[in-house]
Amino acid sequence: MPAWRVDGVFLPGGDSGTGGVDGRGRWTPTPPDGAEPLPGRFVLPGLVDAHCHLSVGPGPGGRPRPLTEGQARANLKAARAAGVAVVRDLGGPGGVALRLLADEDGAGLIACGRFLAPRDRYFPGVYTPVASGDLVEAALAEVAAGARWVKLVGDFPPVGRGVLRASDAVPTYPAADVRRLVAAVHGAGARVAAHTTTSHAGELIAAGVDSIEHGDGMSEADVASLAERGGAWTPTLCATVAPPSGGEDAEGRRARLRRRERMAHLLRAARAAGVPILTGTDVVGGIAEEVALLVELGLPPAEALAAASTAAAEFLGVPGGLRPGRPANLVCYAGDPRDDAAVLARPTAVVVAGRRIV
Repeated sequence: MPAWRVDGVFLPGGDSGTGGVDGRGRWTPTPPDGAEPLPGRFVLPGLVDAHCHLSVGPGPGGRPRPLTEGQARANLKAARAAGVAVVRDLGGPGGVALRLLADEDGAGLIACGRFLAPRDRYFPGVYTPVASGDLVEAALAEVAAGARWVKLVGDFPPVGRGVLRASDAVPTYPAADVRRLVAAVHGAGARVAAHTTTSHAGELIAAGVDSIEHGDGMSEADVASLAERGGAWTPTLCATVAPPSGGEDAEGRRARLRRRERMAHLLRAARAAGVPILTGTDVVGGIAEEVALLVELGLPPAEALAAASTAAAEFLGVPGGLRPGRPANLVCYAGDPRDDAAVLARPTAVVVAGRRIV
C-alpha cells in the first residue's frame, strides 16, 4: 500500500503541521520516507454523519421508500467518497445496514437495524410494527444482530389521518415501556437514539435515551436535562429547517422560519449547557449543507466542524481519524471550510480506514 504525506492546517483546531499515512494505512506524526504528498492545504479527520438512512430514499409525495441492498451499498460508497468515515445509520427496513457491516466499506459504519415503532406510527413500507409488549425483545434482537445503537421512534403523528405534521406527533409507547427498553439495551452494551419532534422529548430524556434526533420540540429544561445525563443532540437541520427542494407555500415557509428560529435558540442553549451537537443529514449526503446551517444558526465554524468530525466521533465512541498507530481517516481540501462550509463538498483527497478513496 502506498504511503502518503500530509502538510497543512489541521482542523478543527487550526494548527499547522505535518503527518503521514504509512504503508499499512496507519496514521503517523512523522511522514514515512518517500511518501507521496496528498493534495490540499486544509485537513480534517474523517467526517461523521451521525444520522442517516442508507436503505431509505425519497418516494412519491416526499414519503420515504425502501431501497435495495445494492442502493444502500452505493449510498455508503458515496458517503465514503465525500470524506465521511463514520456513518451512523439510524434505521431501515430489513436490517440492510447490519449486513453492510461485513463489506469492505463497512469500517466505521454504526448500524441500528430496524426502526422501533408501533403500527400506524411511522412511514408505511420502511418498518415492521413492534407492539409495546414486544419492544424490549425486538430491541435486543437488533443488538444481537450487531446493532450498537437501537432507533426508537419516540413520537410520531398517527398515520392515516391526512397530512403528517410533526406538531401532531404524540408518544408512540408508554413511558414505562421506554424506560424498560433503555435499561435492557444499556444492559446489553448498546445505546438508544430517539426520534422526537415535540415537547414529549423531555419524557424520552427522562427515560435515559442517549441521543435526541431532530429534537425541534425540546425546551431549555430538556436541553439542560440532556446535558446532565450525558446525552447528545443531532438536530438534522437539513431535514428540519432547510427549504424543501420541491418548494413550499406561504404557510409552510412561515412554519419553517419559526422552526429555524427555535432551532437557533436551542443550539445556543445546547452549546451553553455543553450538550454534544452532532451533524446528521437524515438522507445520505449533505454534510456541507448541514455544517453551513449550523454556522448560520450561530455555531462558531470550528465548533460546527467538530460536530462533523472530532466531537461526534468522541461521543459515538469511535477512534478519531488522526491517532498514531490507528487506521487513518482524513479529508483534505484546497480551501478553508471555516470560511465557507461549501468547501466540504469538494475534497481533494480522502483516506478512510487507511485506504485512499479520492
